[in-house]
Order: sequence, then C-alpha cells, then structure tokens
Amino acid sequence: MYTRRDLGKFAVTTLGATALAGLPRSLAFAATGDSANAANTSVRLGATTWSLRDMARVPGQDNIDDIIKPLKSAGVTEIDLWSYNAEPAGPNTGPGAPPPPAAYPIKIHLFTKEEIAAAMLQARNLTRDWRLSTPVSHFAEMRVKFASAGISVTSFTVKYDDTFTDQEIDITMEQAITLGASFVNAPGNADVLKRLASFADKHQLNIAVNDFAMAASLPSSRFKINADIGAITAANGSPVAFIQEHHDAIAQLTIKDRRLKQGKNEQFGDGDTPVLNVLKLVKEKKYAFPVFAEYEYLGLGTPGEELQRCMDYMRTALA
Repeated sequence: MYTRRDLGKFAVTTLGATALAGLPRSLAFAATGDSANAANTSVRLGATTWSLRDMARVPGQDNIDDIIKPLKSAGVTEIDLWSYNAEPAGPNTGPGAPPPPAAYPIKIHLFTKEEIAAAMLQARNLTRDWRLSTPVSHFAEMRVKFASAGISVTSFTVKYDDTFTDQEIDITMEQAITLGASFVNAPGNADVLKRLASFADKHQLNIAVNDFAMAASLPSSRFKINADIGAITAANGSPVAFIQEHHDAIAQLTIKDRRLKQGKNEQFGDGDTPVLNVLKLVKEKKYAFPVFAEYEYLGLGTPGEELQRCMDYMRTALA
C-alpha cells in the first residue's frame, strides 16, 4: 500500500516528468528538491513570499503564477513559500466605498461580534476542507512551475495553531515534501510544537521555529530556528552575536531592518539592525543556511519593486 508521501513523490515524477524533460539541468534539480543555489559557494540569497502579501488576490484562487513574476524579476532562486500563496484566497472583506448621495438613505448592516466570529470560523473550516480534499499532485504542479522559473522551495511556512487537526498537520507536511521543502516554518507556541514533533519524525521533515528565544531549548534535533534578525534587534538583542552563538541551530535567516525597543520596520539600511554585518558574517563563515529577504517596511513602490530593492541591497553588501 502506498502512503501519502509515496503518492506525493509519484505525483512529482509522473506529473512533472514531461515538464522537467525540457528544462535545463539546474532547473530540473530545483524541481526534484535540490537547491538552485547548490553549486553557488557564496551566500544563499532568497526571499519570503510574505514580501508579496499586498499583491491583489482573486477570491478562490492561489497566486503562484502572480508571485513567480516579481520573484523571477528580482533574481530570486530560493524561497520561503507561505502557505496562503498556495491556497485559495478568501472573499474580499475590506470596507467598500461609501455609497453615492441618494434621495433615499441606504441602510448599512453593521456586523455583530457573533457574526464576525461565525464568518471567521466558516472561513477556517473551508480552508481545512480545501487542504484535506486537494491532491498532492496540485502541489507537484506548483513545484514544476517554480522550477521552470529557476526557483526552488526551501521552506514552507504554515501558521499552525491549536485548531489544526492531526489529519490537517499530516497533509500540510505532505504538501511541503511535495514542494521540495526541507523545512516547515512554524510559530513558537510550545504546545503546538510538542504536537508537531511526532509528525516531523513520521514524515522525516524538519521544523523551523519562528521564536529565536527558543534556540537553546528546541524539542529535538529536527527543530531549528528561523532567525529573524529584525525581531532580534527589536528585542534589543545582537543578531551578530546570536548567529555566532547559535549558528548550528539556525535553519534560515530572515532579513528585516527594525528599530530597537520593539520599533518599526525600516527600509534596509535605515533601521538599527546591522544587516551589512550579518551578511558579511554569513559570507565570512560560509554558513550553509539560506538568507531570505522579507519586505515588511512601508515602501513607496509595488511589492515587487520593493523586493527588488531588498535583493539589490543584499547583493551590493556582499559584492
């Protein structure tokens, strides 16, 4: 009998075989789990797809095709893919434009807390239903799309919480494996991480914890840290010292520039985070973990333009 993991691998090799046949060797590697940066001895630069969160979405559809364009334009070859990019967008819930003046007043319905809670629960259940009913071959198709653009998925971020069923945790890890990810990124909730430990062993998949404060108390060898240097700075810590002390426990670096004392995000180079020194340290020490830009400051350009600015900053720093 085949497991879901076996079916995921089968989906990649069968569904993707035709598409991969015509790809350059480096891209074919990306589609089969090898990093597009594997032959590059310099720092592994990439980006999180959270950087593109403000791109317009079509309700009921993923936006993989849409995010590939700015990623490719910015020269990104390795990503931390957020699950919400791979899942159907929910309905538009923002406030609409005010109604035009009319002879008769228009009655606007104000939602109660109970109605809002019910709508959120319905959306949560629909997301779970989609996850459980969508075949892994759907994610194999995504992997081939990324590979065709020269992009590999290194990690898959899922916002696990206590509403996840065991079956839902299973399927999201299978999705990560099918995408070619080495890590699933998870919040630093101790109870959630305790649940994830057995699933990580079952699927032989690693977990990257988003809480850098857990670096010295990770549940097992399958757990490492997604070290956000902006968050470390905002907590009045030293990202350079953190990396030097905990480099063996780091799965990836997330590059943001923030102010001290829980300050705001700034354009790279304008905040208190020593981004240049961090990048130089990674280069000097030849650390193997990837370094992902995350655009989260208030920029004047499009998400794609600001991601390009972030990538250019990092490349210049490492030149």
